[in-house]
Amino acid sequence: MNTLKKLEKRLIGKPDSEGNNFFRHLVEALCLKGKLDLAALYELSYDDFKLAMAIMQDWRLDQYTKTKARLRELLFLPQEAGGEPETD
Repeated sequence: MNTLKKLEKRLIGKPDSEGNNFFRHLVEALCLKGKLDLAALYELSYDDFKLAMAIMQDWRLDQYTKTKARLRELLFLPQEAGGEPETD
């Protein structure tokens, strides 16, 4: 299962989980080029920590090129200015 699917499953399957707030902040920071409290990584369970690191690694490697719009929609973030919405 790819990282985006794992994140979606995590957010939808455990909507009240404490780690979800961090994942929302992480995706928002990546999409909107905002700041992220990295110390919060250490408060995550080990599995959530691994997922957060995989999200950042995939983002850095630009594997989300065709799914950035989907990530933004998942967390109700605005689309990038000047770009057309991307599709899968």
